[in-house]
Amino acid sequence: MARVLKNASWLTVSHLVGYAIPLIELPILTRALGPDAYGKLLFVQSLALSSSLVVEYGFNLSASRAVARNRDNLPYIRQLFGSVILAKLLITLLLVVFVAIFYVIQSPQMTATDWGLSAAAFLFFLAFGFSPFWYFQGIERMLGPVALDLTLRFGGVALLYMYIHEQDDAVMALAILATMGLCNTLITSCWVLKLIGFPRFNLAGAWLQVREGWYTFVYRSSSSVLLSASPAVLGFSAGTFATGIFVPAEKLIRASTGLALPVLTAFFPYLSRLASTADSRGNNQGWMLVGVLTLGGVIGALLLWLLAPWLILLLAGEGFAASIGLMSLFVWLIPLRMLSQSLGLAILLPRGDERFAGYTLICSSVIAITLGVLLSGYYGAVGMIAALLVAESILVLLLLYRAVKGHVAR
Repeated sequence: MARVLKNASWLTVSHLVGYAIPLIELPILTRALGPDAYGKLLFVQSLALSSSLVVEYGFNLSASRAVARNRDNLPYIRQLFGSVILAKLLITLLLVVFVAIFYVIQSPQMTATDWGLSAAAFLFFLAFGFSPFWYFQGIERMLGPVALDLTLRFGGVALLYMYIHEQDDAVMALAILATMGLCNTLITSCWVLKLIGFPRFNLAGAWLQVREGWYTFVYRSSSSVLLSASPAVLGFSAGTFATGIFVPAEKLIRASTGLALPVLTAFFPYLSRLASTADSRGNNQGWMLVGVLTLGGVIGALLLWLLAPWLILLLAGEGFAASIGLMSLFVWLIPLRMLSQSLGLAILLPRGDERFAGYTLICSSVIAITLGVLLSGYYGAVGMIAALLVAESILVLLLLYRAVKGHVAR
């Protein structure tokens, strides 16, 4: 348990620094590149990051759980590591086909800078898509990888400050960010090979990992897609003003709900290992974690409700005063999201019930978007927030029923 708490602490630090570093990079890049070049950099970077999330698939959960349950079985770990790498390569090949079609269509309009940014974005994609962080998560030894990640990311900020000074440096800027990430992936991959030896590659094993990772991929991606899609849905049905006052509040809510993920990520392998041995401590500690995080969500909601006027005016300015009123309703998504996340990652997924969790989350997302379109057309941003709260409440009730029932879908 002491190791789990240490991992949770380090992951929380990494998560918070992950918010801070882009804020440090922002003035360096915006002042040097200007809006046009910086916009191009952000566009290709976001495409690369989205693609890397597809390649990451659900392995950060499914493969780390497999490692946690079999960490003393070295031949199995070698085969698992090789199968995950091969599975990621297969997914990458599918992505490359779509990307190649896009570039064939766009190539006549692309400049040398566009091609340079695309090449740097590909390195960025490789760095984040093929990271073996899931292995260290599974063996519950994350101090070293997290420390390496923080060191390289701060090193990247220093290089940006030293070498990025004008608009033509956009390619170099993305190349620096990609190189730091690629160094991280290469070093940690060599680290894994030193611990386990040469991996065993097996096509059948790769396909098995794709199948087993599908439900965790659905579970992880649905929630992120929902919050990301909400501003677009709102803009379509209620207009740009409603979206404008919605987004500052949404960003604060997203940041707050994200604080639970490092803790849940650290506990997930440990709880999965206990669940695989039918150790009742895992179930008891899982429910304790659910209670602690939900209580923390309630406290966080109250604090954010009190601080909303100051935070909104500080971050967005007086022109977004209408966002303050939205926060009084929106903050209650925090404890609901904390409860749904913890029920999934502390109770259901360690038991192997990711199919139910994943499909339930998809249904919740469909309900949220459908209600969002209907309600925001009449009530604007308030309607979108109400739709999110209703959908999240339905999700919580379904997950809670399944968790209490204790049935594992096989």
